Amino acid sequence: MQTPAPTGKHIKTFKHGKALPLFTGLFGAVLLAFAIFVLYLPTAHIITNTGPVSLQTSGGMTITFASQTTLLYATAALLAALAAVMLGLTLWQYTLRRASYDVHEHGITQVIGSQRDYTPFTEIQDLYLFSSGQTALTGLITNLAYRRDASEPFKRVTLQLKGFLAFVQWVRELYLRERLPVVLRTLEAGGAVTFNYISTGQVWGKRMGGNFLDIATQPISVTRDQLEVEGHTVSMVSLRGVDLNAWSEKVVIKGAVGKTVFAALATGIMSHDLMLATLSTLLQDGAAQGQVGADNVAELLRYGDETWFKAIK
Repeated sequence: MQTPAPTGKHIKTFKHGKALPLFTGLFGAVLLAFAIFVLYLPTAHIITNTGPVSLQTSGGMTITFASQTTLLYATAALLAALAAVMLGLTLWQYTLRRASYDVHEHGITQVIGSQRDYTPFTEIQDLYLFSSGQTALTGLITNLAYRRDASEPFKRVTLQLKGFLAFVQWVRELYLRERLPVVLRTLEAGGAVTFNYISTGQVWGKRMGGNFLDIATQPISVTRDQLEVEGHTVSMVSLRGVDLNAWSEKVVIKGAVGKTVFAALATGIMSHDLMLATLSTLLQDGAAQGQVGADNVAELLRYGDETWFKAIK
């Protein structure tokens, strides 16, 4: 029997709000009640005019119904259709909000009913942060998705989660804290670590719509001595730095004589915090022995910083 992975200290539970499904469900029920009431009117014997009924729209178009009864049936059908849309929206929103998330020191537990699915941070290869919805053009992160690797589907968390921004901050910090030492040990042992990314075109396309998690990734392979991307292999000693432009959201890896080795939108790079921290460590003195640079240590230790804890609690 396999021993369950240790979760460590329980940090916080994040749940979805129920206000929107409740409102849409109530509104749908009211519309359905009105539709039933309108259907009742023809049986109440209060209709006196059995001739045609004409209505004029604000655009000047005239709509003619054969009788008041026909008009009432059409009105009831419209109300019923709107009710069906609202109730369908309620079901959709409820489905999106079924899951809650327990953030632990060493991983995340997705909870749906009685089912608990724990994923250690050390096993997450792809941590995907992306933007969608009304704020998509701004690049604001409104979605977080994670998976062990491409063999399993993403678990997606959206802005509808209560305390979503704090959730994202916790996950990013703890993931970096847990996963970076694993990556550095792999590199120190002479192994390779792969980071996945999607093209800039896909990033913008997914912001606009479609299946946000249906993505085609490409690999960035990193070893202690070299970086391989887009079919090109570049020695680590030839790299001159990594730039992160907050305005354009781009990550740019520079090679010799300022030549661009790789460039992509940050939100298109899976686990981009981890990739940047890894490259930063490798580009520092002593990185070949797997030593973590001072700035990375300071970043990792923020988990235990009381001021930071209060800021995102």
